[in-house]
Amino acid sequence: MIKLENVVVYSGRFMVNTVIWKDYAFDPSVGSNVYHNVKTVFITHGHADHFSDAHLIDAKVVAPKLEANMIEKPDINWRGHFNWALLPKELVTPYFIGKGVKVDDFAENYPFSIPLPGHTYAHTGYLIENVLIAGDCIYPIDYWERFGVLYYTDPDALIESLNRIVELDWDYLIPGHGEVLCRDEGVKLARENIRRIMEVDKTILSIVDENTECEILAEVIRVYGAENVKAVFNILKPVVSGHLSSLYQRKLITVEMDDKKGVIFKKT
Repeated sequence: MIKLENVVVYSGRFMVNTVIWKDYAFDPSVGSNVYHNVKTVFITHGHADHFSDAHLIDAKVVAPKLEANMIEKPDINWRGHFNWALLPKELVTPYFIGKGVKVDDFAENYPFSIPLPGHTYAHTGYLIENVLIAGDCIYPIDYWERFGVLYYTDPDALIESLNRIVELDWDYLIPGHGEVLCRDEGVKLARENIRRIMEVDKTILSIVDENTECEILAEVIRVYGAENVKAVFNILKPVVSGHLSSLYQRKLITVEMDDKKGVIFKKT
């Protein structure tokens, strides 16, 4: 049961996101199959690692309106990066590969949905009483330490969402990846995510030197030591594009046409 100001706004067993398990999902804390009698599945965003098993559950599926197409047809996530070409699956992050599921209703129709865009365009969290389910708006520190740069599409929107997490009233935070956090830990992690995104922004700005987006992307891949990751283009292309867009809007870079290279980026 979910209450807002002592008014019941939802009742019944529900899940937020479903993860990739073969044949079953088992919760050792309660000793039962967590798919049993689930009434509704709430999805935060259109990446397959968050809805891959939803088609196995006889439940209503709720998702952000502008993420619904990606949930129903997951290859939209990566084919758009390749001008809709079908490329070998090894060039695609497994987080984007999965079975689609029909979306029955939109998250925006529920009062406990919280817009947290930036990871994806319409990424949404759910504030259920004192628990904020944040999805991939926030990453654990060990992810940042391991990879240096992580997937998101709009750094400015993501920073705004992380600031929103800090400002919201909640006691526990559940990220899409990682452990449940108490408020102090969650706020600290949100601020660290902001700092890391700003570091990536500075790195990309330092790379801009009358070069093309592909040249900038190649240097970002080198700087972060991701040359041997086959799906790296699929993962980092949106990140680089998002930062270049932000830098341009903040008038820190300009876009020009070069006779030999085509579109190039220059510092102002």
